[in-house]
Amino acid sequence: MTFNEGRVPASPVDGVETVVVRELAAIVAASPYAAQEPTDERVKRSGAVVAAFATQGPVLPAPVGVVFRSRDAMVRWLELHYVALSDALSFVDDRVVGRVHVWRPSKLGDEEAGSDLAAVAAETLRELRRSAVATVPLRVEQITGIVLSAAFLIEQELWKDFASKVEEQGSRVPNVRLELTGPWPPYDFVQMQFGS
Repeated sequence: MTFNEGRVPASPVDGVETVVVRELAAIVAASPYAAQEPTDERVKRSGAVVAAFATQGPVLPAPVGVVFRSRDAMVRWLELHYVALSDALSFVDDRVVGRVHVWRPSKLGDEEAGSDLAAVAAETLRELRRSAVATVPLRVEQITGIVLSAAFLIEQELWKDFASKVEEQGSRVPNVRLELTGPWPPYDFVQMQFGS
């Protein structure tokens, strides 16, 4: 995880520290150099750390279980990816993620319910994209291949407007549910490459 060092004065989480590289900092904790499976406990801990730092500035969450051989290896990785990380932090700064899931409790047959729901989801998510900076599909309907869940990157100050639009879209079509979760840090908009 990285953040703009100028915004975070100290670690808000016990056992976690920051390693500064120019204007960036990595959020780190001591761990043995071994494969770290993303257990429920590790995922919750990582989520708590990300949430604590995200209240203070933009954060790029790394996948749960990323471990570097040494502090120097991590610093070299940060230096190597400095420009990309800086650009990514600028992109997500003052933005949050909302995840929208479209579903219908239905008694129709799977094929009929799936294609009908997919048509509604396609129109609904297309409408919501107009209010977002970016969007990423999360779940696709099996029969039609149309997106049923998506993550939307929203300007933080426009979060309430986006939530209202989701509610409005949900009330527009009977027997369809739209579920909005968030605001989240930009988990769905961060992809990091780590060597083996």
